[in-house]
Amino acid sequence: MSKQPLVIAIFGPTGVGKTRVAIELARLLGVRIISCDSMQIYRGFPVLTNQPTAEERKAAQHELVGFVDPRLAFSAAEYARAARPLIEEDLQQQGRALVVGGTGLYMRAALAPLAVEVEGDPLLRERLEGRAAAEGAGSLYAELANLDPEAAKVIDPRNVRRLIRALEAIYLTGRKWSGRTDLWSPQYYDPSLVVGLVEERTTLYKRINARAAKIVLGGAIEEVQRFRDEYGLPETEPGGPGIRSAIGYEEIVRYLEGQQSLRDTIDKVASLTRKYIRRQWTWLRKVKDAVIIDVSGKEPAEIARAIVNLSEQRTASQGGAL
Repeated sequence: MSKQPLVIAIFGPTGVGKTRVAIELARLLGVRIISCDSMQIYRGFPVLTNQPTAEERKAAQHELVGFVDPRLAFSAAEYARAARPLIEEDLQQQGRALVVGGTGLYMRAALAPLAVEVEGDPLLRERLEGRAAAEGAGSLYAELANLDPEAAKVIDPRNVRRLIRALEAIYLTGRKWSGRTDLWSPQYYDPSLVVGLVEERTTLYKRINARAAKIVLGGAIEEVQRFRDEYGLPETEPGGPGIRSAIGYEEIVRYLEGQQSLRDTIDKVASLTRKYIRRQWTWLRKVKDAVIIDVSGKEPAEIARAIVNLSEQRTASQGGAL
């Protein structure tokens, strides 16, 4: 008997162990891992963005990792256009598709269509991009905080792409960007099971602190230096689109320019990552019907088997879109 198609989406904060669980799950399901990370898409920065290692790629096929020019912005809509064919192909061939990552906006774009799309204004976007380049992302963030404080709470102050998109939507529609219910269709493209992996905060933060040091000392400095050497200014100044809005990029640039110590750089990367984790938790709380799994004390294989069981229960009890 053929399986009813089901998309399994694994979401959770940075450092919770999504990749390890995904590899076990991909093995059990016989599928590939479709990455859902807005920074791992950029090529040339495997360490800074914590892309899957060679060993992890050997254990399971990973898609949508390291394929975008690091100088370019890549919207959620562009991500969806890349992810949807992969999802549909896996559903047709395997009856399952596996989407894994920590970027909530990308995951929503992969799972559900936009109900209402705001038409962009090239001149407005060019003006906002010019301001970001001249004044820095902080100027845009301050304006967003004034116009829509709730939106400012969930957007990274240095994520120029999202700041511009939010301001653009506000200017063009006359409405706040936050709290909107018309952006996403309530029905997924395909039957979907969203699983949120969580862990006790103190344990997670301790791991993040150690990982920040591993990233900075393990090659991220060299990646940023090569990028700056290759493209020069102004295309590599922090605060711009692409990799320049990644956590750690600006901190490493400051270190390379002698503005802060290596220890301060590591501490700042850890601090920014912890703040990002809090935004990821906010996203997860907004996902209706998400199944939450506390990974504390559990092995990846055990969690993967639990998710397989959940998927079988879901397809047995439901027919049609969820």
